[in-house]
Amino acid sequence: MLFLGVANGQQIRVGVHAGIDAARFRISGVEGGPLKYKSELTGGVSVEAAFSPVVGVQLEGNFSQQGTGLISDDASNALTYSLDYITVPLMIKLAATPQLSFHAGPQVGFLLSAHQRSISTPGQDDIKDQLEKTSYYAILGSEYRFSNGVTLGARYNTGFGSINKTGAEIRNTYFTFRVGYSFSCKK
Repeated sequence: MLFLGVANGQQIRVGVHAGIDAARFRISGVEGGPLKYKSELTGGVSVEAAFSPVVGVQLEGNFSQQGTGLISDDASNALTYSLDYITVPLMIKLAATPQLSFHAGPQVGFLLSAHQRSISTPGQDDIKDQLEKTSYYAILGSEYRFSNGVTLGARYNTGFGSINKTGAEIRNTYFTFRVGYSFSCKK
């Protein structure tokens, strides 16, 4: 409501989007096999306020599936980590053209669930209590909006701090590729 109050008198766009997160952990101080990208679905809603033809602000609420895959050096074991978040980014948008914009800003993520699965043991382990409930990110991305309201976007999200409560420093990083639809709200 505060966001909409600040944007009073400005062009407001509301949108929905869906796509794919290609996520991977960044782990400091740990040796082992290579980390693999984990690709999962994402989706959400957005509200954008354009303060001028060039500058705007966009607030979103997203469901994001993150994590990584890890294969041991000798390929005897593989682990996958699946983390589900609600993410809330707030971005400044700069329009290069009426269709193409670039955006950057902070994002907060709220952990919903976290599981670890190994190929050597059946089932999965709940690891939510081992991870921080809140994580913080920086976002950098771009979006192209067609005249019919369809949008194509890509962004890079990198975590600021460790999501691991103890042990090695683990940060979420991921790329998001998405398609969406937004429309202008008339007063």
